[in-house]
Amino acid sequence: MEKFKLGESVTVHTGPFKGIYGVIVSFDKKREKYLVRFNGQQQLYFSPDEIILWSEK
Repeated sequence: MEKFKLGESVTVHTGPFKGIYGVIVSFDKKREKYLVRFNGQQQLYFSPDEIILWSEK
């Protein structure tokens, strides 16, 4: 089950992208990971427990 929706504003709470604004751009159902895009070009996959909504930051 997907926890976040495409287009939602998020950030991650670990690693080098911690606290940086990102947007959910896709969900890999097989791996159960979200693709988050940062700064327009950088994007990485994260598990749901690594992501929080930007508004909850």
